[in-house]
Amino acid sequence: MPVASPCAEVIGIDDFAFKKGHRYETIICDATTHRPIDLLRTREADMLKDWLVNLEKRPIRASVDRFPAYQEALLDQDIVVVNDRFHLVDNLWRCLNSICQRVIPSQIPVNPKGSVSYGLKPQHPTGPENETKRPLVERVQSMHRQGMSLNAIAQMLSLNWRTVKKYSDPAYEPSPPKRQRPHLIDRFMPQLRECVRNRYTLQETDAHLRQLGYRGSFGAVRHRSCDARSEGLPEPQVFVSRKGTCRLLWQWPVTRPDDTIDVSYLLVRYGDLAVPFCFIQGFREAIRERDSEHLLSLITNPQVKSHSGLKRFVGRLKQNVEVILAACQFEESNGYVEGNINRLKMMKRLMYGRGNFDLLRIRVLCRNPDPSCAH
Repeated sequence: MPVASPCAEVIGIDDFAFKKGHRYETIICDATTHRPIDLLRTREADMLKDWLVNLEKRPIRASVDRFPAYQEALLDQDIVVVNDRFHLVDNLWRCLNSICQRVIPSQIPVNPKGSVSYGLKPQHPTGPENETKRPLVERVQSMHRQGMSLNAIAQMLSLNWRTVKKYSDPAYEPSPPKRQRPHLIDRFMPQLRECVRNRYTLQETDAHLRQLGYRGSFGAVRHRSCDARSEGLPEPQVFVSRKGTCRLLWQWPVTRPDDTIDVSYLLVRYGDLAVPFCFIQGFREAIRERDSEHLLSLITNPQVKSHSGLKRFVGRLKQNVEVILAACQFEESNGYVEGNINRLKMMKRLMYGRGNFDLLRIRVLCRNPDPSCAH
């Protein structure tokens, strides 16, 4: 049976599930070598206290998650407790999700430009083609006279550089519009638009027009129906999910090219998000910059304490403010402990059917000796 390694000055403590939902145990690791020191049968505070009391030399600091029993046992032994920053940020993300679930609907209707879409599609211009192209040609020629290059104009106006070169010629004149030939369906267009508004199928529209005397082709009905739909039907709604909204608020100011909504629009439409948004961004910045004073000012802010969605989260932070501030003052984290837990879970799967705590502890602690300690 292996004996526990001598305790280091800084340790990391976390729990793991021996039987998920029923039985949880504790792993203790060395922050310097990232090796397991010992395994405890439970995650109760008394078990950890007894283990600390039996040590010849107690650790100075310990990094833990936000589990209250570990914090209680360590503080009773006058050990500096450092909250793991990952767990703090993870709890903050869960807090944002709960606020969004209460404030934001499951889907927010927007159009591709980011504003609410309730109207119709803009109709296509009815004037001649050269009249719609002329302002663009004049703009290209004006920018070219100011000294801008063809590539710069093309990028700014989203045009091909060959098109810009053609438009920049002072002698260029838009070609006259093509004369549209009359068609049999022209005098039936009001009835066709009515069918489109009533959402008739193409076959139903064709049958209705033939009852009125139409003798043209079915292809003309199909093409003119497509034009009528693009002119007058409501544009399809685009929705942003609540999950996407949470991601947008969390990742600000970073955005994606496919984002169809803006954070400022959300804060204006849902005013109850303003205080949580400012708190979350300030909290993450304080953790990232290790600014304990800014973090303390956020926790004690009256607007934050009075907000219904943040009250519980901030209340738990205020129970052990020193532990939270230590996350900004020291560099310790529980990343290496999580790595050892992953290794432990692999061993537990290999021991399926014959594993117990004693055998698991032997396999976790029996490793090659640390080369730095071989002397």
